[in-house]
Amino acid sequence: EGNPPWKCSDWSPWHGSRPPAPLVLTVVGECTFPTAGYSVELRRHEPQGINPEYLLLDLVVYEPTGPVAQVITTVEARYEEETDFEYETVTILPDGPSIPVRKLG
Repeated sequence: EGNPPWKCSDWSPWHGSRPPAPLVLTVVGECTFPTAGYSVELRRHEPQGINPEYLLLDLVVYEPTGPVAQVITTVEARYEEETDFEYETVTILPDGPSIPVRKLG
């Protein structure tokens, strides 16, 4: 099984406040695909790991159905969670990376 035909990079997780929620964790990244028609989703990995300060997210890729434009396409992957807990790192599964969470606001 070779590498997937896409690449995700520029991951950036941060905590910010958005009243009335105590904290909002936002994670964004960019995924580049060989054709149009792909979409991505980040969702909580189940089960989470042993350390609650390390959030595990699954990168779920939906492949295009039907004919698509043969053009390299970049799609934003985004995850938001209202939380009263400050995470230390976010790990994107299945193949990483682990990124420290910045504190904003």
